[in-house]
Amino acid sequence: MVVSPEERTGRLHLGSGQFLAGVAAGRWRLISLTWPKTLIAISAAERPRSPREFFIRFDLTGYPQTAPTGGLWDVEADASLAPELRPKGPRAAQLFRTDGWAGGATAMYAPWDRIALGSHTDWATKYPLQAWKPTRELSFALSQIHEVLNASDYLGV
Repeated sequence: MVVSPEERTGRLHLGSGQFLAGVAAGRWRLISLTWPKTLIAISAAERPRSPREFFIRFDLTGYPQTAPTGGLWDVEADASLAPELRPKGPRAAQLFRTDGWAGGATAMYAPWDRIALGSHTDWATKYPLQAWKPTRELSFALSQIHEVLNASDYLGV
């Protein structure tokens, strides 16, 4: 089986020290990988009537030259997570928009997401510490998501 350079890099990053450190710390875990789609569970702070983790379905097409993109995923329905089941709070609402931007689920509103970065061409210079660069690994985006889901302003669902 011939594996593309982007898939080879993606698989290497999913086995890297950065990724495995997040797994060992309980921050995230790999659920599945069917290139270029990968499903990752990211832990969330304990909140009443809220899940302890959320699933993000990433599209890694063109990775790492092209930023990943993805959205909250309902594993049981095999579909985008319904708006009423999404994380709440100021930063969570901004990251996981429910106002119809990008279809409401195909992307996250962040400078490291392919769709958001592509629709805000100034973000690469405006947010250089958060913008996607080909030298970054998926763990960078996972860390950003984990931070939002574990911040004091995260309200649960």
